[in-house]
Amino acid sequence: MSDVSRLGNMLMTNTLPCVGFELHYSPLDRSCVENLAQTLHRKSSEFTFDVIQEVPAGQEILMLFSNKQGPTQQLLAVVQVCTKLAEAHFRVTLKTNTNSNILIDNPDLICLPISKGTSTPVEMTLYCPACSNKTPFHFIANQDGDWEHGILPIYNCSSCGTTRALIGLINHNE
Repeated sequence: MSDVSRLGNMLMTNTLPCVGFELHYSPLDRSCVENLAQTLHRKSSEFTFDVIQEVPAGQEILMLFSNKQGPTQQLLAVVQVCTKLAEAHFRVTLKTNTNSNILIDNPDLICLPISKGTSTPVEMTLYCPACSNKTPFHFIANQDGDWEHGILPIYNCSSCGTTRALIGLINHNE
């Protein structure tokens, strides 16, 4: 069944939980990152988010990607694991299908935001520019700066400990 058909079926039955990526800033472009969904979808299929409610393994969830100049992009993912960390604090590991299409904002779709904290993954699996391993990168902070739009999330390599901005990891993994 296609992503569009599955979303249509979900519209008739219930709301769909969602997590998101707010605008990300790129110091390289001196602007926000456009089309982050396509870029990340080509580079990683494993994302982990902190959320406020339990989501069972196998549940489809929608990842939303904000864009400054265009509509929100959407990518379907499936919950692989959901772990309770504290009261109303869960960690979900999502996997996207590499054959999935990036969908454009559907105003008829009712989705329930369940993100906890910053709208960026707490973990992603990418190739490290320092040690060249495909490894989980853990979110450690947002880089402060005087840019107007977006966040600049900083991640730490679990293999070698190097610290990189998400935009640098994306550019390295091209």
